Amino acid sequence: MRQRTQREKAHGNERLRLAVLLVRCPHLRPYAHSAHWWIEDIENYGDAVRFRDKLRAEGGNKMLLEEYEQICIELEEEVLSYFGASALDPP
Repeated sequence: MRQRTQREKAHGNERLRLAVLLVRCPHLRPYAHSAHWWIEDIENYGDAVRFRDKLRAEGGNKMLLEEYEQICIELEEEVLSYFGASALDPP
């Protein structure tokens, strides 16, 4: 069995993070083909969502959870603004 290269693993992680965003914001699905322009922000969003979900599951630090709820909202709004500013029309 062939092991995945670092590049293949990174690409898989990018796709997973994009999928998280597209599930949360289905209206962005027509723009998925241009997501490579905002990979870093999508990665940050995916990481924040994953950590926020971990905090929710653990039920611990409510202040930290609230902070990550806000971070997720801000990152989502930032990514949404890119699509609005790009003047791309969905297919």
